[in-house]
Amino acid sequence: MSNKKYMVTLSLIKFKEDKAAIIYSPALDLSGYGNTFEDAKKSFSTTLQEFIKYTHNKRTLETCLIKMGWKIKQGKQKVNFVPPKETDLIKKNSLYTDIVNNKEYSVMRQNVEFAL
Repeated sequence: MSNKKYMVTLSLIKFKEDKAAIIYSPALDLSGYGNTFEDAKKSFSTTLQEFIKYTHNKRTLETCLIKMGWKIKQGKQKVNFVPPKETDLIKKNSLYTDIVNNKEYSVMRQNVEFAL
């Protein structure tokens, strides 16, 4: 899978915790934060790239994604990464459940590209 780019559509949750702006991906259980949502988005991007790089180097990316409920479909010419459904994430992820039940938040669907 080296030198390939993958595009995944993720739901990213925007919310405030105290004075911090947070962007959270329930499908990856990763977040970024900052003083503004723009800062949080940059922080999330860095966190995502480090997660991808670390798990790829350890050869655990696919195993980690599968444990988080992702489906990985091997095609003839490409690999498709399919994140878990939102309804499943809310049931299984206590942080996401807390956000949905107790915080003001918004959801944005974003195409995220990562390279291996």
